[in-house]
Parts: sequence; C-alpha cells; structure tokens
Amino acid sequence: EIVENMIEGLVVHDKDGRVLSVNSAAENFIGVTEKDLKGDGAFKIAAKNSFLANVLKKEMKEKEEMEYSFVNETGQELYYLIIKVTLNEEKGEILKIIRDVSRVKYLDKMKTEYVTIMSHKFLTPLTNIKWAAGEIIGKDANKEKQEKNLNNIINNADKLVKLTSDLLDITDIEEGLFGYKMEDLDMSELVTQMAASAKEESDLKEIKVTYHSPADSNYIVRGDKSRIGAAVANYLTNSIKYTPVKGKIDLYLEKAGEFIKFVVKDSGMGVSPEAVSSLFTKFFRDKKAKEAHTEGSGLGLFIVKNIIKRHGGDAGFQPREDGPGSVFYFTLPVANTVIEKKSLAS
Repeated sequence: EIVENMIEGLVVHDKDGRVLSVNSAAENFIGVTEKDLKGDGAFKIAAKNSFLANVLKKEMKEKEEMEYSFVNETGQELYYLIIKVTLNEEKGEILKIIRDVSRVKYLDKMKTEYVTIMSHKFLTPLTNIKWAAGEIIGKDANKEKQEKNLNNIINNADKLVKLTSDLLDITDIEEGLFGYKMEDLDMSELVTQMAASAKEESDLKEIKVTYHSPADSNYIVRGDKSRIGAAVANYLTNSIKYTPVKGKIDLYLEKAGEFIKFVVKDSGMGVSPEAVSSLFTKFFRDKKAKEAHTEGSGLGLFIVKNIIKRHGGDAGFQPREDGPGSVFYFTLPVANTVIEKKSLAS
C-alpha cells in the first residue's frame, strides 16, 4: 500500500528489461498499465514509447540520475528524473525510480525570467533618475530645466514605488500573507470614489469617463475596501492608459444572481485574440501594449484576479462586440447584510 501511494514512480525489471512490477505513479507517468507492461509486453510498447524505453535503459550506472523531458498532447513540457538502484544482483532485479521534476524546472525557469524582467523594469526608471540628477547639477542648469528634471525624478521614483508595492503584493499573495479587513461595502459608492480619483489622469487625455450608476441601492458586498478599491482602480487606470485621446470609458454595476458585477468598457486598442488566455497571468503583457510603447509591469491583472478570487468572485475579459475596445469585469458575492445606501451627493 505504501508503494502504491508513493508520488514517485517505481518500476522493477530484470537484466533483460522484462518488467516485473510497477506502482500506480509509474503507470500514470508512462501511460501504460502494469498488466500491459509485464513480461515481454514492455518491449513492444517501448518501441513506440520513448519514455518507457528510457526507463528500461540498460546502460545506466548505479544510482545514476538521467533526465528525460517531452511535450505532452496539451503542449505542456514535462521533466522526469530516472534513477537506477540494483535490488538483487544475483537475480538481476533492478529498480528504476521516476521523479516528476516538472514543477521544479518550471520554478527555475520562472525565477530566471523574473530576474530578467525585473532587472529591465528597475533599470529604465533608475537610468532616468540618474540622468535627471546629472542635469540638475550641471553648470548650465536653469530654474525651469531644474524643475523639469526634478519632476522627472519624482515620476520615475513613483514608478519604482508602484513596482515595489506590486512585487510585495505578489509575494504576500503567493505566501498566503495578503491580509484582508472585511466590512460591508457599497460598491456604487466605491466606484464613484475611484472614478473621481482617476479624473485628473483621464482629463490629461480628454477621456470621458461615465459611471452609469444603478437606480436601486442594494449593491453591497462583504470585502476589504482598500483591496477591492485597488482592483477597481487597476481596471480604470488600465483603460485610461490604453484608450486614445478623446476616447470613452463606461463603468457599470450589474446584478447577476447572487453576485454583483463591475464592468469597465473602453474604446481603446483592445486585446489580441491569442493573448486572452494569458491576460491574468503574472508578468504577461499583450503585444499590442508593447507595440504602443506603454509602460507596465504585467502584475496588475494578476493581483486583481487574486484579490477577487479571495473574496469569492471571479475576474475576466471579453472583447467588445459594438466596436473597438475591451470589456473587463469582476464579480463579487452579494453581502448577506443589506445596508442603507449613503447619498453620493454628500
């Protein structure tokens, strides 16, 4: 029973490669049952199954670790370690231990990509800060030029602060330390506040942001105001960033059964069809965004998705059917407690 429940695959074969026994994990890894593998059956299968052929390889040295990788039918790259241990030299019984190291390989790859991406993300604003500081202390720096360079330093410092904050949020999310202070929230009031906060940013591009406030009052959710506010703000600032000058952004709150749905509809550049499935993954940026030379860490939507899922909802995207642009949304469960809606005019 212990052998059957092991996560490592175990294959016992003789010196000629005839399989004597396998456990469940090995059956799953190789994709063949013990019944079909026993005796001479393995030889026929190994002729077409390169994984099994490598497991039964005779040339392996004692306790040697051989790595084997392949791409499965879904396009996922899988990695395995195969280790040889002699069980009974006299009988010629050999044990092959199979370890799935796909996750370890994936994390190593992600770590390398993470370092590369973050190096570039930090390098650009730091270079700008260094250049602006050099201009300030230059001999020919006048007051107007100094003010411009100081603003450059402040703007780039803000980018570094935002990037660092996002990275800390990512760490907290992945380590389960992302704290939440739950309370009853009026989503309509929160959306109104976030739209007002983004007004200066939208005005710079002459973008018209319209919140279509619902007529009824019961749009109450149970959640962390700062976290959900950050999710609303992320959607809104993204729409402003990717919508051209004099564009339009419409905000909606809808009821969908036991959920409240927040929707942001813009007239921006939209999303490439091939990018849709990766939008909410860490560090991902659509090629359209890169080609437009807009800045971004590729962390915002990942954080939104995690915040909303933690609140029992979901976040997603759908292309606009009535013209260019995007529709981003998230859902949150309706709160059990209904509170009276405050006046937005006050």
